Amino acid sequence: MTPEEREQKIREITERLAERLREHWPDTSVPLPEIEALVGRIGQDTLQELTEEMLQEQVRRRDGNQVDCACGGRASFRGDYGLTVTTEHGRVRLWRAYYYCAACRQGSCPVDRELGVGPAATTPVVQAKVTLLAARVPYVQVPTLLSQLGLRFAPGIKSVEQIAQRLGAQLQTAPAVPPFPRATRDVAIAADGTMLPTRIGSREVRCAVIYEPDWEAGRTLSGCQSLRKEYLATTASRDPLMADACARVDRRRPRGATVAALGDGADWIWEGYAKYLPHRVEILDFYHVSERLGQIAAAWHPEDPEAAVAWRETQEKALLRWGPRQLLNELRCWEPKNAAAREVRRQQLGYFEKQQERMWYPTYLKLGFPIGSGAVEGACKHLVGDRFKGAGMRWKLETAEPLLHVRAALLTTPTLDLRPYALQAAA
Repeated sequence: MTPEEREQKIREITERLAERLREHWPDTSVPLPEIEALVGRIGQDTLQELTEEMLQEQVRRRDGNQVDCACGGRASFRGDYGLTVTTEHGRVRLWRAYYYCAACRQGSCPVDRELGVGPAATTPVVQAKVTLLAARVPYVQVPTLLSQLGLRFAPGIKSVEQIAQRLGAQLQTAPAVPPFPRATRDVAIAADGTMLPTRIGSREVRCAVIYEPDWEAGRTLSGCQSLRKEYLATTASRDPLMADACARVDRRRPRGATVAALGDGADWIWEGYAKYLPHRVEILDFYHVSERLGQIAAAWHPEDPEAAVAWRETQEKALLRWGPRQLLNELRCWEPKNAAAREVRRQQLGYFEKQQERMWYPTYLKLGFPIGSGAVEGACKHLVGDRFKGAGMRWKLETAEPLLHVRAALLTTPTLDLRPYALQAAA
């Protein structure tokens, strides 16, 4: 397009906008909502028109009659093929150069990849916005929400799923880099598992969260942001998750610092830390310990709830003041009077003897380390529970996995721009 042609096009669009304004400008008093709706329609019509004109100018450009084909051959120009593309400002009709390769007998419009056109012929901006919603609400709700928000695009439910899956797969392949520099204070990591409802029964999702403990942080948005949490989750093997999480911890921890590594006692967590995180102090989640103390107390004092509560509170205070010795001594001296209580003693004594080196809470507190894995419990709830455990939901592992990566990335970086991932997926 020559400068003269561009100026002519601008004058035509400007005149059409002026005509719309003359036609719709209210000549009487109207309520504010009607004014907003009117301005919105005029603006959307104009933006849709501008988008179509500018995009068509871009796709009309063509370098020669041949292009390189993915097979290594050369594809020849066969004509302009039409496509209705869903953009942020509505659907526009584009005519793109189509090339056919005689060697592999495949044809394509290369400009589609350059523009990042994705499922349902959507642009990267549309894909990003659809994915942002699909990561938070069921797919079936996304088209309605888009319409209620006044946006001029509403892909079908299946297209919504395809878009979210595609961007999720790209995030899985090339994870977003968290915006966190090397920490200047202690770093902690916690790992845990939660169950995912699938079509073949429940399956475990492994989650990990990396953060910088701050005892002064309040329960506010800025307080949560100060913890600089980094989330990971997968339905796949535990080992890659632990390897990735520990590598991220190592990049963030201050040089020479020791990391607080929390878990609930599951062997896979401690094995992962031992394999990938040498600079660590392993800490058994205190709240998990408290739950087990409650089970022991109920078996020890089955007919006296007040005595059970008192025993549990006494043991919790002793753990925080002196560590595990008193608890282990009491369990070893306990002589249960029935088979059920004896089984509780056997299981819990064996558990605490195995975990005792991870229960020196006075030392951990003195060092300023967290002793509870509330961060990862919250991660399991927010990352998995809030999106994957709705009424009637049953997932396939292969479709849950990409969406997990989207949610983990957005929880880590709420302002993450997903458009580059749409472009990369189209390339």
